[in-house]
Amino acid sequence: MLSAESAAVVRATLPVVGASLDAITERFYATMFADRPELLDGLFNRGNQASGEQRKALAASVAAFATTLLDHPDQRPDHLLARIAHKHTAVGVTDDQYVIVHKYLFGAIAEVLGQAVTPQVAAAWDEVYWLMAGALIAMEARLYAEAGAVEGRTW
Repeated sequence: MLSAESAAVVRATLPVVGASLDAITERFYATMFADRPELLDGLFNRGNQASGEQRKALAASVAAFATTLLDHPDQRPDHLLARIAHKHTAVGVTDDQYVIVHKYLFGAIAEVLGQAVTPQVAAAWDEVYWLMAGALIAMEARLYAEAGAVEGRTW
C-alpha cells in the first residue's frame, strides 16, 4: 500500500492536485496525442475526448483512488478500478502503455503545478500512480486470460 511518507505528502497536496486535475488532464491528453497520435486509433473514444468526459473520468478516478488509499491504508481499492479494467481490456490496453501515460501525465503535472512539484511531491504521486497502474495491469491480465485473449488483441 501507500508508504507513510507518501501518504502524508498526498494528504497535504490532494486539495491542490484535486483542484488542478482538469487542467492537468487537459494538458496530458493534448501533449500525449500530439506526440502519439496512434493512441487515438481505437483506444480513446473521440466523442468523450471532444466533450471532456475522458478528462473528467481520469481526474475522478485518480482523485478517488488517492483518497481511498488515504482513508483505508490497509486496502488497495481494486473495487474502484473494475470498470476501468474492463474498458481497458475491451479496447486492448497493454502494460507498456502505462509507461507512456506516466510520462505524459507527470509531465502535465509538472507543467501545471510548476515549482510546487518538489521531488518529494513527485515521488509520492508517482507511488499513487504505480499502485493504481499495477492494480489495473493485474486486473487486466486476469480479464485477458479469462477471455482467452492475447493482451492487446481484443475480441
